[in-house]
Amino acid sequence: MASPAKLCPICGVRYDPAATFCQKDGARLTSEGEADPYLGKMLLGQFRIEEPIGAGGMGTVYRARQTSLNRDVAIKILHPELARNPDAVRRFHREAKVATSLEHPNLVRVFLFGELPRTADLPDGGLYLAMEYLDGRSLVDVMREEGPLPVSRALHYVLQISAAIGVAHAQGIVHRDVKPENLVVINRHGDPDFVKVLDFGIARLLWGEHTALTQSGVIFGTARYISPEGASGEPTDARSDVYSIGVLAYQLLTGVTPFEASTPVAMLMKHIHEAPPDLRRMGVGAQVPAEIADVIMRCLEKRPDQRWDDASQLASALTLAAQHANVTLPVARRTWSLVPEASASYGTASLTGHPAPHLRLPKKKGPSPLALGLAFVLGAGAVTGGALVLRDALTEEREVDPHAETLASAEAALAAGHFDSPPRDNVEALTTAVLAEDPGNAQALRIRGEAVERLRARASAARASGDLDGAETELLRVLAFLPADRDARTALAEVESEQRAARAPAGVHVEPEEAVRGQAATFVGVVEPGGPRDGEARFEIRRGRRRLRTVPALRLDQSRRWVASYSFGSTGTYTVRFVFEPTEGEPQTHDVDLRVVGRASSVAQRPSTRSAPSTPSRQPQPAPRAQPAGSDGIDWTVPPFDGPGTDEPEDEPEEAAPPPWTGSGSVI
Repeated sequence: MASPAKLCPICGVRYDPAATFCQKDGARLTSEGEADPYLGKMLLGQFRIEEPIGAGGMGTVYRARQTSLNRDVAIKILHPELARNPDAVRRFHREAKVATSLEHPNLVRVFLFGELPRTADLPDGGLYLAMEYLDGRSLVDVMREEGPLPVSRALHYVLQISAAIGVAHAQGIVHRDVKPENLVVINRHGDPDFVKVLDFGIARLLWGEHTALTQSGVIFGTARYISPEGASGEPTDARSDVYSIGVLAYQLLTGVTPFEASTPVAMLMKHIHEAPPDLRRMGVGAQVPAEIADVIMRCLEKRPDQRWDDASQLASALTLAAQHANVTLPVARRTWSLVPEASASYGTASLTGHPAPHLRLPKKKGPSPLALGLAFVLGAGAVTGGALVLRDALTEEREVDPHAETLASAEAALAAGHFDSPPRDNVEALTTAVLAEDPGNAQALRIRGEAVERLRARASAARASGDLDGAETELLRVLAFLPADRDARTALAEVESEQRAARAPAGVHVEPEEAVRGQAATFVGVVEPGGPRDGEARFEIRRGRRRLRTVPALRLDQSRRWVASYSFGSTGTYTVRFVFEPTEGEPQTHDVDLRVVGRASSVAQRPSTRSAPSTPSRQPQPAPRAQPAGSDGIDWTVPPFDGPGTDEPEDEPEEAAPPPWTGSGSVI
């Protein structure tokens, strides 16, 4: 009697009895009439298996209900045949370790993994991986239903993908199977085009436990998106993923992939030997600005050392190119940056320092999303039939870049930290020369962007350490690259204000300089520079030798300035004394004469300032920049203040203003 035919539980395709796995989706085949042993089962006391939703060379993915949390999850269970294979088990554990070591909003989340206990219903047990269940469409469906995408929307997809994979690259992990089937589009955080990256199941750790997964006769990846080195069976790294992302971006923008062939082996050979056609000449690629096309074409270089180093660098270059081409990019609706911290400003400021405008995404068309639980399916896209491909040298002639030598010098200058010196042999001069002839040169833009971010980081570090002069220098260097950069200009103004405050001599000032009876006046006292700052301070209202009133002072942040407010009840000439008593050291006192009038004068003159003999005033130190109005060098700018002071009459009645012939009225 003939054996029953085999069926794929995912796609329903029938196979000969001798077949084991589905050639279409990698699912383990079952005999007709054979029930899936996991369907309807309650695993680990909390996961009820509902239906199979995906499969791969290592296992089947099910939608399950996690009853303990009342939510759907996706559970991947290793095929029993493979679970008995020590090598496959090690791969599964590696997959789980990789998955749980990565964290990013655009990566699928893994909740739990381990080994299922053997029971009467499940005598084989099995290894499992429980992860986030996604209700959305694969990017394959998006492209099939909507065709080539507008440039801004395609870049939105590519930037999310690059950000997620860039996190893996930073940990030494390579995806090795970037393709539309491993990308799911969902609606999240108000973004209908939010991308989730799946299937790090054939990822390889470059550091730590880095046992090679690629063996003779096996090529991991999918032929349409595989890198030349991957197609040749050579070692792969982050730049191999960059190549695959480039193929994907090419397809999103043009509607076609760079290479087409009738068999997987022929496709592999094209990746190895043929130069990709210019993106702007394929499909609807004419819509793509040259700056963006250049960035993507660099991804498709045959030699890895001519591509972007990793996905994060690709994202930075692509964002800069989009800004230079005036292509609007969506504003992220979440706190996680699309670009790593050191390069975050690539996504927020253009080459002229202006913020990127908002983008209104087009509404999606087509049927309602298909529930997907694709995740970490190992080997589903493994290429067969071309197991071992011999390496051949690249024989095509390459177009010589007229700026190649200059850009190489710029790269070397960047690596050496020569941002704006020595003359002519620095990043600023070299990239400016290239951009003068080729304004959209992606490599020059990327080099300048990296230089700017390094200078920003140096400025922030200098300011945090109290090196205000160093911070000023670095910010001025940023402005040499981006003269209109708002963030740099704001930071420079703040640093200069802090410098003035740090250099200002000690003293006391009243605002306004001529007080009006019944109106609040603000007192500002500055302690000696270089001395102690911690302690207590007060202002004394004096007339001659008599102290009429004491007003407690409030310190502004951690600066040398103390402030208070006070309302005078009588006109006349007074002395305002600032007294600072440090926790250690001698007290400091500074006086200023103040005239109080019945109404404001049209022109108020700055009164003379004097210090008590015990603490003589210092002469203003020369500053490198012009100072605000006033000759004492102090930044007397008074922030809005609501602190110690009083509007009540003085404890001691103020004397009437002395007759004009008696002079100032002060008794020394």
